[in-house]
Amino acid sequence: MMTLEEFRESYINEDINAEAINTSRYPTDVFIDSAVDILMNDYSLISDMSQCFYEFTKGTRAFKNMRLDAAYLDLPASTLNLLYADFNGGEIKNITNEFLSNKSQLLINYFENCLKGFFVDGERANPAVQLSYDIREHIGEIYKLHLFIISTDKLSKAVKKLELADYVYNGKKFKIDLDVLDIEGIYRSRLADFQKEDVVINCKDFGIEGIPCIKADIETDQYESYLAIVPGSFLAEIYKKHDTSLLESNVRSFLKFNGGVNKGIRGTILNEKSRFFTYNNGISTTAKSIQTEPHSKYGLIITSFTDLQIINGGQTTATLAATNIKNNADLSGIYVQMKLTVLKEPNPDLIRNIATYANSQNKVKTADLNSSHPFYVRIEEWSRKVYAPLESGQLVQQQWFFERARGQYEQPLMKMTKKQKDDYKLVHPKNKKFTLTDLAKYMNAANMLPHYVSWGGEVNAAHFHNDMLEQWEKDNSVYNELFYKELIGKKILFAYIENVISDQEWYQERRAYRPQLVAYTFSKLIYEITKIKKCVNYRQIWDQQKVQDIFYNDIAAIGKLVFDCIYAEDRSTANIETYCKKAECWTIVSKKDYNLSEELTETLISQYEQEEEKTRAKKDQRFDNAIENEIGIFNKGYEYWEDLIKRGLEQQVINAGEVKILTDAVKYCKMIYTQLSKKQINDINRVVRILRENGIK
Repeated sequence: MMTLEEFRESYINEDINAEAINTSRYPTDVFIDSAVDILMNDYSLISDMSQCFYEFTKGTRAFKNMRLDAAYLDLPASTLNLLYADFNGGEIKNITNEFLSNKSQLLINYFENCLKGFFVDGERANPAVQLSYDIREHIGEIYKLHLFIISTDKLSKAVKKLELADYVYNGKKFKIDLDVLDIEGIYRSRLADFQKEDVVINCKDFGIEGIPCIKADIETDQYESYLAIVPGSFLAEIYKKHDTSLLESNVRSFLKFNGGVNKGIRGTILNEKSRFFTYNNGISTTAKSIQTEPHSKYGLIITSFTDLQIINGGQTTATLAATNIKNNADLSGIYVQMKLTVLKEPNPDLIRNIATYANSQNKVKTADLNSSHPFYVRIEEWSRKVYAPLESGQLVQQQWFFERARGQYEQPLMKMTKKQKDDYKLVHPKNKKFTLTDLAKYMNAANMLPHYVSWGGEVNAAHFHNDMLEQWEKDNSVYNELFYKELIGKKILFAYIENVISDQEWYQERRAYRPQLVAYTFSKLIYEITKIKKCVNYRQIWDQQKVQDIFYNDIAAIGKLVFDCIYAEDRSTANIETYCKKAECWTIVSKKDYNLSEELTETLISQYEQEEEKTRAKKDQRFDNAIENEIGIFNKGYEYWEDLIKRGLEQQVINAGEVKILTDAVKYCKMIYTQLSKKQINDINRVVRILRENGIK
């Protein structure tokens, strides 16, 4: 097992410093992105965070010293997240209580200076200045400051948990929370047996004895089910305390995209609260475990929850909390019906199905980001068997590593010897790793959807996933080996654009909105190429494992065009980050005049050439699919197909013709048929889809 010291050295040198060199960025910037990813995806403490460095060291009576490295105003959670980064690439040091107290104060000072008007004459194109405007505009909706200190050093054993006092400004009280992510916390997140600490909610801590419930009389070894009536005030209070850690990832994504607070729900709370229970569809939740007690009046009450997760109804919960904070709404007398599933063992598929089938007041259009979907499995398979062409001076062929599930790349390394690690990284270098959200970023930028990319990882991935599902049902043969190689070509081009933009003086002067600039530059480049009926030769980029330098001048010029557009003073939305999320922004950028250089145009291929190659690749994939499907049908066994026919008939989902089609599968499994025709395979798959749509699997 890799020691903490070995991990720290590897993390700083390979994850941070090497990435900084590859992407022409400062190590601290790379460290912030890495830590934010861990806070979001491993510890579920935030739903987003953007870099917005600002430092003031000449404190006065009017304005105090302050420092901020990243932040996110999470209005659905009524929380302002503020982050301080401590990147130490040298010898490890101890983090003391004094250090934490001082850095926390710098973050609080930023908030105070915002309220006192420090930034009122600042340039709103600066992210830290824009955030100050957002804070002042939404001050009535902010309940909590959640401070984060991230460090490559280690918490001293003498450090006690810092309980920071509430911050009071002009009579308004703000709760202060502090979380520290040190090198040990980063190390733990990489271990194979890592699990975030469960949130335990004791009802008595929130002023109630328990929640009345009825246990459903359902016999299953997977879960227990309960129906409960939950006080609205209880939901609001647990959300104010725990916010994003209560929300399953798709719910976080949905709230982020839709703004969180529903005006209809808010109106009912303020004007017709006696009818709230009748009007509201309630919430669906899961928990690892609960404690119950018999009750003389209610029969049975829930007294505590372990790892309560809101699967459906996040908007109801967020609106109750927000209305209580902003409007000081009295939530007494408001009750919400809750369906609770207590899982006897972890079951991601069951959670996904609950989210899919549960009723919702707002149709949640975010994707079920199911990494086990055949599309992602197929990409993973290509990434494990296809070797990249040798680059100049390279002795060993390497592979691009698609991390379909979190930890697939890192966890094997934690158990290897130094020799094994060296061999592993020789074939799978860190800079050739990419994730599901990375994949969605490259694809949507190349598909001229930069406003989706600007929403960030989860929301952008949801958009891509929905589009992919549509195409998969129509014809999944487009997702073939050529698609995989072109995907890597898009990744290489995306990284090249990142480096070109980082080189530009106009970017160096501000160093802000890099993700948006890169996505829009990529999309604008593709837009101009498409306009002249040409295509980027992604296959050539794959073959050479690099982008020709002939692209440099055009990318730099297009990047400047994008920069001028998003910074334009007449933009419709002052907040540049918000502006980039709008289709309107892409419309304006796409319509800006630009003529590609002749040199670049000559390197492009015609749309006809690309379609010809794609057609050949689709034929090969269809052949592979047919083989896979035939094997898959056989491997399920005749009992499976007979049971499917039985349930389909009992529920009147299939007709006699469809029964005959499934009977072919039975005969094939019993080896009465030696093989199935392509038509038989397609027909069997069609009937299976009909059954699945009706809940029969």
